[in-house]
Amino acid sequence: MKTRNYILFYLNGERHQISGDQAGVMLSDYLRYHKNLTGTKIVCAEGDCGACSVLRFFPYQSGKKKNIFLPINSCVTTIAQMDGSHLVSVDALANPDHTPVQKAMMNCHGSQCGFCTPGFVMALTGLVEKKLCQKQTEITSCDAKNATTGNLCRCTGYQPIIDAAKNISISESESVAKRFSSAASQKDVAAHLKIPIALTGEKFSFYAPVKIKDALGYLNKNKSLRIIAAATDLGVVHNKRKSRLNQTLSLHLVPELYEIEKTSKTRLSVGARVTLSDLRLYVKDLIPEFAKFLDLFASPQIKNLATLVGNVANASPIADTPPFLLTMNTEVEIHGPGKKRFVKLESFFLDYRKINLSSKEMIVALHFDIPNKNESLALYKISQRKDLDISAVNFAARVSWADKEKTKIKDIKIAVGGVAATTLRLYKTEKSLTNEKLDQARLEKALEQLHAEITPLSDLRATSTFRHVVTENLFNKFFREQGVK
Repeated sequence: MKTRNYILFYLNGERHQISGDQAGVMLSDYLRYHKNLTGTKIVCAEGDCGACSVLRFFPYQSGKKKNIFLPINSCVTTIAQMDGSHLVSVDALANPDHTPVQKAMMNCHGSQCGFCTPGFVMALTGLVEKKLCQKQTEITSCDAKNATTGNLCRCTGYQPIIDAAKNISISESESVAKRFSSAASQKDVAAHLKIPIALTGEKFSFYAPVKIKDALGYLNKNKSLRIIAAATDLGVVHNKRKSRLNQTLSLHLVPELYEIEKTSKTRLSVGARVTLSDLRLYVKDLIPEFAKFLDLFASPQIKNLATLVGNVANASPIADTPPFLLTMNTEVEIHGPGKKRFVKLESFFLDYRKINLSSKEMIVALHFDIPNKNESLALYKISQRKDLDISAVNFAARVSWADKEKTKIKDIKIAVGGVAATTLRLYKTEKSLTNEKLDQARLEKALEQLHAEITPLSDLRATSTFRHVVTENLFNKFFREQGVK
Protein backbone atom coordinates (compact mmCIF):
# COMPACT_ATOMS: atom_id res chain seq x y z
CA MET A 1 0.00 0.00 0.00
CA LYS A 2 1.11 3.55 -0.74
CA THR A 3 2.55 5.36 2.27
CA ARG A 4 3.65 8.91 3.01
CA ASN A 5 6.75 10.03 4.86
CA TYR A 6 5.37 13.30 6.21
CA ILE A 7 2.85 14.74 8.64
CA LEU A 8 0.12 17.03 7.34
CA PHE A 9 -1.90 19.56 9.34
CA TYR A 10 -3.34 23.03 8.97
CA LEU A 11 -2.24 25.77 11.37
CA ASN A 12 -4.17 29.04 11.46
CA GLY A 13 -5.55 28.16 8.03
CA GLU A 14 -2.17 27.45 6.45
CA ARG A 15 -0.96 24.06 5.25
CA HIS A 16 2.04 22.53 7.08
CA GLN A 17 3.88 19.44 5.89
CA ILE A 18 6.55 18.10 8.28
CA SER A 19 9.00 15.24 7.81
CA GLY A 20 12.07 13.81 9.54
CA ASP A 21 13.04 14.49 13.15
CA GLN A 22 11.02 17.70 13.24
CA ALA A 23 7.86 15.59 13.45
CA GLY A 24 8.99 14.46 16.91
CA VAL A 25 9.11 18.01 18.27
CA MET A 26 6.46 19.00 20.79
CA LEU A 27 3.75 21.16 19.26
CA SER A 28 4.39 24.02 21.69
CA ASP A 29 8.09 24.07 20.76
CA TYR A 30 7.23 24.02 17.08
CA LEU A 31 4.93 27.01 17.48
CA ARG A 32 7.37 29.05 19.53
CA TYR A 33 10.80 28.15 18.16
CA HIS A 34 10.11 27.03 14.60
CA LYS A 35 7.25 29.35 13.60
CA ASN A 36 7.90 32.24 16.03
CA LEU A 37 4.31 32.10 17.29
CA THR A 38 5.24 33.08 20.82
CA GLY A 39 1.72 33.81 22.06
CA THR A 40 1.56 30.17 23.12
CA LYS A 41 3.36 29.95 26.48
CA ILE A 42 5.19 27.04 28.09
CA VAL A 43 5.12 26.97 31.89
CA CYS A 44 4.78 23.47 33.36
CA ALA A 45 5.45 21.28 30.28
CA GLU A 46 3.20 18.73 31.99
CA GLY A 47 -0.27 19.62 30.71
CA ASP A 48 -1.26 21.10 34.07
CA CYS A 49 -1.38 24.89 33.66
CA GLY A 50 -3.08 25.42 30.28
CA ALA A 51 -0.82 28.29 29.20
CA CYS A 52 0.10 26.34 26.07
CA SER A 53 -3.52 25.75 24.98
CA VAL A 54 -4.39 25.73 21.28
CA LEU A 55 -7.59 24.79 19.48
CA ARG A 56 -7.84 21.61 17.45
CA PHE A 57 -10.34 19.95 15.14
CA PHE A 58 -9.78 16.34 14.09
CA PRO A 59 -12.31 14.72 11.70
CA TYR A 60 -12.58 11.31 13.41
CA GLN A 61 -13.61 12.69 16.80
CA SER A 62 -17.15 13.55 17.86
CA GLY A 63 -16.81 17.07 16.53
CA LYS A 64 -16.76 15.73 12.97
CA LYS A 65 -20.45 16.44 12.49
CA LYS A 66 -20.18 20.00 13.72
CA ASN A 67 -16.56 20.86 12.97
CA ILE A 68 -15.91 21.91 16.57
CA PHE A 69 -12.46 23.19 17.55
CA LEU A 70 -11.55 21.93 21.03
CA PRO A 71 -8.80 23.23 23.37
CA ILE A 72 -5.81 20.94 23.91
CA ASN A 73 -2.41 21.20 25.62
CA SER A 74 0.34 21.69 23.05
CA CYS A 75 3.21 20.97 25.47
CA VAL A 76 2.64 17.20 25.79
CA THR A 77 1.81 16.29 22.21
CA THR A 78 4.19 15.87 19.31
CA ILE A 79 3.79 17.36 15.85
CA ALA A 80 3.38 13.81 14.53
CA GLN A 81 0.25 13.30 16.64
CA MET A 82 -1.33 16.37 15.05
CA ASP A 83 -1.42 14.72 11.64
CA GLY A 84 -4.82 15.33 10.03
CA SER A 85 -5.67 18.15 12.41
CA HIS A 86 -6.77 21.73 11.94
CA LEU A 87 -5.07 23.89 14.58
CA VAL A 88 -5.49 27.48 15.70
CA SER A 89 -3.07 29.32 18.01
CA VAL A 90 -3.77 32.47 19.98
CA ASP A 91 -1.56 34.51 17.65
CA ALA A 92 -4.11 34.24 14.82
CA LEU A 93 -7.22 35.26 16.77
CA ALA A 94 -6.66 39.02 16.76
CA ASN A 95 -6.39 39.33 12.99
CA PRO A 96 -7.70 41.79 11.86
CA ASP A 97 -9.17 42.91 15.18
CA HIS A 98 -9.54 41.67 18.73
CA THR A 99 -12.13 38.96 19.15
CA PRO A 100 -15.05 39.35 21.60
CA VAL A 101 -13.17 37.02 23.97
CA GLN A 102 -10.08 39.24 23.97
CA LYS A 103 -12.19 42.39 24.29
CA ALA A 104 -14.00 40.97 27.31
CA MET A 105 -10.69 40.00 28.95
CA MET A 106 -9.41 43.57 28.49
CA ASN A 107 -12.61 45.30 29.58
CA CYS A 108 -12.92 43.17 32.73
CA HIS A 109 -9.19 43.39 33.55
CA GLY A 110 -8.86 39.63 33.24
CA SER A 111 -5.11 39.81 32.68
CA GLN A 112 -2.51 40.64 35.34
CA CYS A 113 1.03 39.44 34.62
CA GLY A 114 -0.35 38.17 31.33
CA PHE A 115 1.57 34.91 31.16
CA CYS A 116 -1.51 32.71 31.59
CA THR A 117 -3.77 34.96 29.50
CA PRO A 118 -3.27 33.26 26.10
CA GLY A 119 -4.32 29.92 27.57
CA PHE A 120 -7.45 31.41 29.13
CA VAL A 121 -8.31 33.13 25.85
CA MET A 122 -8.05 29.82 24.00
CA ALA A 123 -10.11 27.95 26.60
CA LEU A 124 -12.84 30.60 26.46
CA THR A 125 -12.72 30.68 22.67
CA GLY A 126 -13.35 26.94 22.76
CA LEU A 127 -16.33 27.62 25.02
CA VAL A 128 -17.66 30.18 22.54
CA GLU A 129 -17.31 27.61 19.75
CA LYS A 130 -19.43 25.22 21.78
CA LYS A 131 -22.06 27.88 22.43
CA LEU A 132 -22.21 28.83 18.76
CA CYS A 133 -22.66 25.18 17.83
CA GLN A 134 -25.46 24.80 20.38
CA LYS A 135 -26.97 28.14 19.27
CA GLN A 136 -26.80 29.49 22.82
CA THR A 137 -26.14 33.14 23.58
CA GLU A 138 -25.27 33.17 27.27
CA ILE A 139 -22.21 32.07 29.25
CA THR A 140 -22.82 31.40 32.93
CA SER A 141 -20.31 31.38 35.77
CA CYS A 142 -20.58 27.59 35.82
CA ASP A 143 -19.83 27.43 32.08
CA ALA A 144 -16.78 29.64 32.55
CA LYS A 145 -15.44 27.68 35.51
CA ASN A 146 -15.91 24.34 33.77
CA ALA A 147 -14.18 25.59 30.61
CA THR A 148 -11.18 26.99 32.49
CA THR A 149 -10.52 24.21 35.02
CA GLY A 150 -7.42 23.35 32.99
CA ASN A 151 -5.97 26.86 33.26
CA LEU A 152 -4.02 28.15 36.25
CA CYS A 153 -3.52 31.82 37.17
CA ARG A 154 -0.68 32.45 39.62
CA CYS A 155 -1.80 36.07 40.17
CA THR A 156 -5.10 34.79 41.67
CA GLY A 157 -7.07 36.74 39.06
CA TYR A 158 -9.84 34.21 38.59
CA GLN A 159 -12.84 36.43 39.35
CA PRO A 160 -12.09 39.00 36.63
CA ILE A 161 -11.59 36.12 34.20
CA ILE A 162 -14.97 34.64 35.14
CA ASP A 163 -16.51 38.10 34.79
CA ALA A 164 -14.90 38.42 31.36
CA ALA A 165 -16.34 35.09 30.26
CA LYS A 166 -19.85 36.17 31.27
CA ASN A 167 -19.43 39.40 29.29
CA ILE A 168 -18.34 37.80 26.02
CA SER A 169 -20.63 38.82 23.19
CA ILE A 170 -21.44 35.54 21.47
CA SER A 171 -23.61 37.32 18.92
CA GLU A 172 -20.53 39.22 17.74
CA SER A 173 -18.33 36.12 17.69
CA GLU A 174 -17.29 34.47 14.47
CA SER A 175 -16.74 30.74 14.48
CA VAL A 176 -13.11 29.64 14.50
CA ALA A 177 -14.11 26.86 12.13
CA LYS A 178 -15.49 29.40 9.68
CA ARG A 179 -12.37 31.55 9.88
CA PHE A 180 -9.69 28.91 9.66
CA SER A 181 -11.15 25.73 8.11
CA SER A 182 -12.06 25.77 4.43
CA ALA A 183 -13.69 23.15 2.23
CA ALA A 184 -10.40 22.77 0.37
CA SER A 185 -8.37 22.13 3.54
CA GLN A 186 -10.93 19.63 4.81
CA LYS A 187 -10.84 17.78 1.50
CA ASP A 188 -7.03 17.75 1.58
CA VAL A 189 -6.96 16.32 5.10
CA ALA A 190 -9.66 13.74 4.34
CA ALA A 191 -7.61 12.37 1.44
CA HIS A 192 -4.47 12.10 3.58
CA LEU A 193 -6.25 10.31 6.42
CA LYS A 194 -6.57 7.32 4.09
CA ILE A 195 -2.82 7.10 3.49
CA PRO A 196 -0.64 5.38 6.14
CA ILE A 197 2.48 7.10 7.44
CA ALA A 198 5.98 5.62 7.48
CA LEU A 199 8.20 8.47 8.64
CA THR A 200 11.81 7.95 9.63
CA GLY A 201 14.37 10.51 10.75
CA GLU A 202 17.77 10.15 12.40
CA LYS A 203 16.32 10.26 15.93
CA PHE A 204 12.57 9.90 15.45
CA SER A 205 10.37 7.42 13.62
CA PHE A 206 6.59 7.42 13.38
CA TYR A 207 4.38 4.75 11.85
CA ALA A 208 0.62 5.21 11.49
CA PRO A 209 -1.33 2.50 9.64
CA VAL A 210 -4.95 2.71 8.51
CA LYS A 211 -5.72 -0.91 9.42
CA ILE A 212 -5.33 -2.87 12.65
CA LYS A 213 -3.63 -5.80 10.90
CA ASP A 214 -0.90 -3.48 9.60
CA ALA A 215 -0.32 -2.11 13.10
CA LEU A 216 0.10 -5.67 14.37
CA GLY A 217 2.55 -6.45 11.58
CA TYR A 218 4.65 -3.44 12.52
CA LEU A 219 4.53 -4.37 16.21
CA ASN A 220 5.76 -7.87 15.38
CA LYS A 221 8.83 -6.44 13.65
CA ASN A 222 9.60 -3.60 16.08
CA LYS A 223 9.52 -4.69 19.72
CA SER A 224 11.08 -1.55 21.23
CA LEU A 225 8.54 0.97 19.96
CA ARG A 226 5.93 2.86 22.00
CA ILE A 227 2.26 2.97 21.06
CA ILE A 228 1.11 6.54 21.59
CA ALA A 229 -2.42 7.92 21.81
CA ALA A 230 -2.61 11.29 23.56
CA ALA A 231 0.84 11.01 25.22
CA THR A 232 -0.56 12.99 28.15
CA ASP A 233 1.66 10.82 30.36
CA LEU A 234 4.44 9.82 27.96
CA GLY A 235 4.74 13.42 26.79
CA VAL A 236 5.53 14.54 30.32
CA VAL A 237 8.16 11.82 30.70
CA HIS A 238 9.62 12.86 27.34
CA ASN A 239 9.78 16.53 28.38
CA LYS A 240 11.55 15.66 31.61
CA ARG A 241 14.17 13.73 29.59
CA LYS A 242 13.43 10.50 31.46
CA SER A 243 12.37 8.47 28.44
CA ARG A 244 12.44 9.81 24.91
CA LEU A 245 9.75 9.17 22.33
CA ASN A 246 12.00 7.97 19.54
CA GLN A 247 10.21 5.05 17.86
CA THR A 248 6.45 5.36 17.90
CA LEU A 249 3.29 3.75 16.56
CA SER A 250 0.07 5.74 16.30
CA LEU A 251 -3.42 4.38 15.67
CA HIS A 252 -4.95 7.77 14.83
CA LEU A 253 -5.65 6.76 11.20
CA VAL A 254 -7.71 3.67 12.09
CA PRO A 255 -11.36 4.83 11.88
CA GLU A 256 -13.00 1.91 13.70
CA LEU A 257 -10.98 2.60 16.85
CA TYR A 258 -13.00 5.79 17.38
CA GLU A 259 -16.27 3.89 17.71
CA ILE A 260 -18.48 3.75 20.79
CA GLU A 261 -21.41 1.39 20.52
CA LYS A 262 -23.90 -0.59 22.52
CA THR A 263 -23.23 -4.23 21.63
CA SER A 264 -26.35 -5.21 23.57
CA LYS A 265 -28.83 -3.60 25.94
CA THR A 266 -26.41 -4.17 28.80
CA ARG A 267 -22.94 -3.86 27.25
CA LEU A 268 -20.91 -0.99 25.83
CA SER A 269 -17.83 -1.16 23.57
CA VAL A 270 -15.29 1.69 23.57
CA GLY A 271 -12.55 1.78 20.94
CA ALA A 272 -8.91 2.44 21.69
CA ARG A 273 -8.96 5.94 20.18
CA VAL A 274 -12.10 7.21 21.92
CA THR A 275 -11.26 10.31 23.94
CA LEU A 276 -12.59 10.92 27.41
CA SER A 277 -14.51 13.95 26.13
CA ASP A 278 -16.25 11.87 23.47
CA LEU A 279 -16.95 9.14 26.02
CA ARG A 280 -18.45 11.59 28.49
CA LEU A 281 -20.85 12.91 25.87
CA TYR A 282 -21.94 9.39 24.98
CA VAL A 283 -22.57 8.18 28.56
CA LYS A 284 -24.10 11.42 29.85
CA ASP A 285 -27.59 9.90 29.88
CA LEU A 286 -26.60 6.24 29.67
CA ILE A 287 -24.34 6.15 32.77
CA PRO A 288 -24.76 9.59 34.39
CA GLU A 289 -22.69 8.74 37.48
CA PHE A 290 -19.69 7.93 35.27
CA ALA A 291 -20.20 11.10 33.20
CA LYS A 292 -20.25 13.18 36.39
CA PHE A 293 -17.10 11.46 37.59
CA LEU A 294 -15.32 12.22 34.30
CA ASP A 295 -15.90 15.91 34.99
CA LEU A 296 -13.33 15.55 37.77
CA PHE A 297 -10.95 13.37 35.78
CA ALA A 298 -8.70 16.07 34.35
CA SER A 299 -8.79 19.36 32.48
CA PRO A 300 -10.88 19.80 29.32
CA GLN A 301 -7.60 20.10 27.40
CA ILE A 302 -6.46 16.68 28.63
CA LYS A 303 -9.85 15.00 28.15
CA ASN A 304 -9.99 16.28 24.56
CA LEU A 305 -6.87 14.20 23.82
CA ALA A 306 -6.63 11.40 26.41
CA THR A 307 -8.30 8.04 25.84
CA LEU A 308 -10.03 5.58 28.15
CA VAL A 309 -7.84 2.75 26.84
CA GLY A 310 -4.72 4.82 27.50
CA ASN A 311 -5.79 5.39 31.10
CA VAL A 312 -6.16 1.63 31.54
CA ALA A 313 -2.97 0.67 29.67
CA ASN A 314 -0.95 3.09 31.80
CA ALA A 315 -1.74 0.76 34.73
CA SER A 316 -1.28 3.36 37.42
CA PRO A 317 -2.75 2.25 40.78
CA ILE A 318 -4.24 5.75 41.18
CA ALA A 319 -5.71 5.99 37.66
CA ASP A 320 -9.22 7.39 37.82
CA THR A 321 -11.25 5.07 35.59
CA PRO A 322 -10.15 1.50 36.57
CA PRO A 323 -12.19 1.35 39.82
CA PHE A 324 -15.36 2.08 37.85
CA LEU A 325 -14.37 -0.38 35.12
CA LEU A 326 -13.62 -3.12 37.64
CA THR A 327 -17.19 -2.90 38.93
CA MET A 328 -18.55 -3.09 35.38
CA ASN A 329 -17.27 -6.58 34.44
CA THR A 330 -14.86 -5.02 31.96
CA GLU A 331 -13.07 -7.11 29.36
CA VAL A 332 -10.02 -5.91 27.48
CA GLU A 333 -10.07 -6.82 23.79
CA ILE A 334 -6.51 -7.59 22.75
CA HIS A 335 -5.33 -8.34 19.22
CA GLY A 336 -2.08 -10.15 18.49
CA PRO A 337 -0.45 -12.04 15.61
CA GLY A 338 -3.25 -14.02 13.97
CA LYS A 339 -5.57 -13.99 16.98
CA LYS A 340 -7.51 -11.91 19.45
CA ARG A 341 -8.32 -12.55 23.07
CA PHE A 342 -10.52 -11.08 25.78
CA VAL A 343 -9.03 -10.57 29.24
CA LYS A 344 -11.00 -9.62 32.33
CA LEU A 345 -9.69 -6.36 33.72
CA GLU A 346 -8.96 -8.06 37.05
CA SER A 347 -6.48 -10.29 35.24
CA PHE A 348 -5.11 -7.52 33.06
CA PHE A 349 -3.36 -5.67 35.91
CA LEU A 350 -0.45 -7.89 37.01
CA ASP A 351 1.61 -5.60 39.25
CA TYR A 352 2.67 -1.99 39.54
CA ARG A 353 2.47 -0.67 35.94
CA LYS A 354 2.66 -4.22 34.61
CA ILE A 355 -0.09 -5.53 32.35
CA ASN A 356 -1.13 -8.74 30.65
CA LEU A 357 0.01 -7.61 27.20
CA SER A 358 2.95 -8.80 25.13
CA SER A 359 5.11 -6.59 22.92
CA LYS A 360 3.36 -8.08 19.87
CA GLU A 361 -0.15 -7.23 21.08
CA MET A 362 -2.29 -4.12 21.35
CA ILE A 363 -5.56 -3.13 23.02
CA VAL A 364 -8.33 -2.56 20.50
CA ALA A 365 -11.32 -1.89 22.78
CA LEU A 366 -12.85 -2.16 26.23
CA HIS A 367 -16.22 -3.83 26.78
CA PHE A 368 -18.16 -3.18 29.97
CA ASP A 369 -21.61 -3.28 31.56
CA ILE A 370 -24.25 -0.62 31.36
CA PRO A 371 -25.78 -0.59 34.87
CA ASN A 372 -29.55 -0.90 35.00
CA LYS A 373 -31.81 1.62 36.70
CA ASN A 374 -32.42 -0.65 39.69
CA GLU A 375 -28.74 -0.76 40.60
CA SER A 376 -26.88 1.70 42.78
CA LEU A 377 -23.59 3.06 41.45
CA ALA A 378 -21.29 5.57 43.13
CA LEU A 379 -17.83 6.81 42.17
CA TYR A 380 -15.61 8.91 44.44
CA LYS A 381 -12.26 10.60 44.01
CA ILE A 382 -10.16 12.03 46.82
CA SER A 383 -7.38 14.45 45.88
CA GLN A 384 -5.81 17.60 47.26
CA ARG A 385 -7.71 19.74 44.76
CA LYS A 386 -11.21 19.12 43.45
CA ASP A 387 -10.30 19.66 39.79
CA LEU A 388 -7.22 18.81 37.77
CA ASP A 389 -5.40 16.74 40.37
CA ILE A 390 -4.03 13.23 40.77
CA SER A 391 -5.99 11.00 43.11
CA ALA A 392 -4.90 9.82 46.51
CA VAL A 393 -7.79 7.33 46.66
CA ASN A 394 -10.45 6.29 44.12
CA PHE A 395 -13.51 4.31 45.16
CA ALA A 396 -16.29 2.65 43.17
CA ALA A 397 -19.26 0.64 44.41
CA ARG A 398 -22.06 -1.03 42.44
CA VAL A 399 -24.94 -2.83 44.11
CA SER A 400 -27.85 -4.92 42.87
CA TRP A 401 -30.43 -5.06 45.63
CA ALA A 402 -32.45 -8.10 46.69
CA ASP A 403 -35.39 -5.90 47.74
CA LYS A 404 -36.83 -2.46 47.08
CA GLU A 405 -36.18 -1.36 50.65
CA LYS A 406 -32.41 -1.87 50.18
CA THR A 407 -32.05 -4.02 53.25
CA LYS A 408 -30.34 -6.92 51.50
CA ILE A 409 -27.69 -7.10 48.77
CA LYS A 410 -28.08 -9.50 45.87
CA ASP A 411 -24.73 -8.63 44.30
CA ILE A 412 -22.06 -6.06 45.10
CA LYS A 413 -18.80 -5.00 43.50
CA ILE A 414 -16.31 -2.71 45.24
CA ALA A 415 -13.06 -1.45 43.69
CA VAL A 416 -10.46 0.91 45.14
CA GLY A 417 -7.46 2.69 43.68
CA GLY A 418 -4.44 4.02 45.56
CA VAL A 419 -4.39 1.27 48.19
CA ALA A 420 -2.10 -1.31 46.54
CA ALA A 421 0.27 -1.81 43.61
CA THR A 422 -2.76 -2.12 41.32
CA THR A 423 -6.39 -1.07 41.46
CA LEU A 424 -8.18 -3.69 43.60
CA ARG A 425 -11.50 -5.52 43.56
CA LEU A 426 -12.36 -6.22 47.21
CA TYR A 427 -13.72 -9.73 46.74
CA LYS A 428 -13.68 -10.74 50.40
CA THR A 429 -15.43 -7.58 51.49
CA GLU A 430 -18.03 -8.14 48.78
CA LYS A 431 -18.60 -11.71 49.94
CA SER A 432 -19.15 -10.59 53.51
CA LEU A 433 -22.04 -8.39 52.34
CA THR A 434 -23.70 -10.59 49.71
CA ASN A 435 -27.07 -12.11 50.65
CA GLU A 436 -26.79 -10.66 54.13
CA LYS A 437 -29.23 -8.37 55.91
CA LEU A 438 -27.63 -4.97 56.23
CA ASP A 439 -27.29 -3.44 59.68
CA GLN A 440 -24.57 -1.63 61.57
CA ALA A 441 -23.00 -4.84 62.84
CA ARG A 442 -22.82 -6.28 59.31
CA LEU A 443 -21.21 -3.09 57.94
CA GLU A 444 -18.66 -2.99 60.74
CA LYS A 445 -17.71 -6.60 60.05
CA ALA A 446 -17.34 -5.79 56.34
CA LEU A 447 -15.11 -2.84 57.23
CA GLU A 448 -12.80 -5.12 59.19
CA GLN A 449 -12.49 -7.26 56.09
CA LEU A 450 -11.94 -4.18 53.91
CA HIS A 451 -8.98 -3.00 55.98
CA ALA A 452 -7.48 -6.49 55.81
CA GLU A 453 -7.68 -6.47 52.00
CA ILE A 454 -5.89 -3.18 51.34
CA THR A 455 -2.20 -2.40 51.87
CA PRO A 456 -1.74 1.28 51.02
CA LEU A 457 1.68 2.91 50.99
CA SER A 458 2.67 6.34 52.23
CA ASP A 459 3.84 8.80 49.61
CA LEU A 460 3.80 12.53 48.80
CA ARG A 461 0.04 12.57 48.30
CA ALA A 462 -1.12 10.69 51.39
CA THR A 463 -0.03 8.42 54.22
CA SER A 464 -1.04 4.81 54.56
CA THR A 465 -3.17 5.70 57.59
CA PHE A 466 -4.94 8.47 55.67
CA ARG A 467 -5.79 6.08 52.85
CA HIS A 468 -7.20 3.53 55.30
CA VAL A 469 -9.37 6.21 56.92
CA VAL A 470 -10.53 7.66 53.61
CA THR A 471 -11.44 4.25 52.18
CA GLU A 472 -13.51 3.50 55.27
CA ASN A 473 -15.20 6.88 55.04
CA LEU A 474 -16.08 6.37 51.38
CA PHE A 475 -17.47 2.91 52.17
CA ASN A 476 -19.69 4.42 54.86
CA LYS A 477 -20.65 7.33 52.63
CA PHE A 478 -21.87 4.99 49.92
CA PHE A 479 -24.21 3.12 52.24
CA ARG A 480 -25.42 6.33 53.90
CA GLU A 481 -26.36 7.67 50.48
CA GLN A 482 -28.37 4.48 49.87
CA GLY A 483 -30.30 5.08 53.07
CA VAL A 484 -28.73 2.15 54.93
CA LYS A 485 -28.50 2.82 58.69
